[in-house]
Amino acid sequence: MMHSRLLAIALLLLPLAAIADVYKWKDTNGTTRYSDIPPNNLPYETVGGGKIAAPAPSPAKAPVEEGASNKDPKLAKEIDAQRRRDDAERSKKQDQQKQAADKQKQENCATARGNLANYQQGGRIYKMNADGEREYLDDNAIDKGLEDAQKQVDKYCK
Repeated sequence: MMHSRLLAIALLLLPLAAIADVYKWKDTNGTTRYSDIPPNNLPYETVGGGKIAAPAPSPAKAPVEEGASNKDPKLAKEIDAQRRRDDAERSKKQDQQKQAADKQKQENCATARGNLANYQQGGRIYKMNADGEREYLDDNAIDKGLEDAQKQVDKYCK
């Protein structure tokens, strides 16, 4: 009896464990990749997954509140305080987003510079194929890789 209850609870909670974000990005070769783990130092986008859309903002009630605040000074103070809190919260979120974007740009720049250095150092360069084997690049592929790496540095390291 106890085991059947535990099994029923586990089965009910199982769909919650399946909610996960899926990330989509292009690797340095231009191949589109998908994973449940976001890539390091590459721009990506979230595809589907467990993200719940934020609720739509409620319509502004300013005209009604303004009329009410003229009659009740206490209500006017509460409305002003709420607006200040909302403005402060909005400002804080914008700062956090800007800091996250700056950090991502710095990481992308570091990766792009590393890729460029790999192509500039010379020697034999290889990529791993789908079977996990090394495929050495010819001169044309190295030149194209060097050009692409320079474009990435120009894009992320301004």
